[in-house]
Amino acid sequence: MRSIEAAIMEAIPQDKCLHVIFGMLIFAIGHFVTWQVGIACVAAVGILKEVLDHFTGGDVSVWDVIATLTGGLIGLVCFAR
Repeated sequence: MRSIEAAIMEAIPQDKCLHVIFGMLIFAIGHFVTWQVGIACVAAVGILKEVLDHFTGGDVSVWDVIATLTGGLIGLVCFAR
């Protein structure tokens, strides 16, 4: 039987987990103005990161942007509770 950790790492790569964490951190900083600014900052940074990857030879992925936005939405849910 596989361990739970191995199943999670297989289902969700470490790269995507880091994008989620980064999205939460960006939202945490941006929401001090308003929550809308927080989400806008998360979206802008997520997209700009992929644009930077495009020009620097990194791996460009829409899923990275979605993972970053997911982190921002998790931050929003925690803020709104």
